[in-house]
Amino acid sequence: MSKPVVCIVGTGGTIASRFDPLLGGHVSEASARDLVEAVPELDKVAEIRVVEHSNINSALMDTRTAFTLRDTLRRVLADEAVAGAVVTHGTATLEESAYLMDLTLGSEKPVVFTGAQRNADEKDPDGPRNLLYAAMIAADPEARGRGVLAALAGQIYAARDVTKVNPEIVTCFGARDGGPVGAVSKYGGVSFFSMPQRRIHLEVDHVKPEVHIIKMVQGGSDLLFRACVEARVDGIVVEGSGGGNVNRPYYDGVCAALEAGIPVIAGLRLVSGAPHAGKGYPGSFQSLVNKGAIAAGFLSGLKARILLMVALAHTQDRDALREIFRKAGG
Repeated sequence: MSKPVVCIVGTGGTIASRFDPLLGGHVSEASARDLVEAVPELDKVAEIRVVEHSNINSALMDTRTAFTLRDTLRRVLADEAVAGAVVTHGTATLEESAYLMDLTLGSEKPVVFTGAQRNADEKDPDGPRNLLYAAMIAADPEARGRGVLAALAGQIYAARDVTKVNPEIVTCFGARDGGPVGAVSKYGGVSFFSMPQRRIHLEVDHVKPEVHIIKMVQGGSDLLFRACVEARVDGIVVEGSGGGNVNRPYYDGVCAALEAGIPVIAGLRLVSGAPHAGKGYPGSFQSLVNKGAIAAGFLSGLKARILLMVALAHTQDRDALREIFRKAGG
């Protein structure tokens, strides 16, 4: 039987990093072709094609480069012979790029993001096995219709929920609420446990990049809100404390932003959960929503920012934005 075709799309990251003696540190250098050639077992999984999208460490990933990855993937997946795609990406911002693709790509074919915690030139890099596992997932017919996935250290996560939880260990990702949607191993193959939920698709030809996150801190002032209002940013995500509550200066800042016509998303600075009503003082989550802020639901601040960037390119209507966040965030 003919093997499925899987396209490896390279964007850089630690998985492609080698030591640069002039800089005194590791930088993204290896091409996607280099990564593939380092894993001869890929030939047993699929017929591999390679596309070079970018080659940067993911902290340097800008919005334009991330969004044009959508167009690169659409061109790759438009070929009927291609079963799925793997994106090699730095782990620092992988969760943001993956969710951006999940919201905007609109394909039933699997797209699997993977990366590495260890550099490509180390004695025991984790990148080769992660790449092999990601290709196994992309080649698996059961992966169709599950949206964009992230796979590292044998665990498979939905793009909406995946988040980086540690800067060094190889099991560096988790899910903000819930757990992995599947697992993969060299000997056991690919197994899925559940379907990713609350996925939405928004057809856009651009995103609104000036969306900023402001985290509630004890004793914080409204300085950042005033700067955002003065700059006429596209939107603000507020990460509240506790159940989504902020102090009085932040409350005044949220009100000023809303009065200036800037949409505000009210979420949490916590590692899981959703904001909720309960407190009644000015600054409570309930008071923010009463003033016109939109609840983030179970979305992290990072994911709420990505969704607002995309949603604002789709609609400016506040009720429509609220419904988008209700569907995606819960």
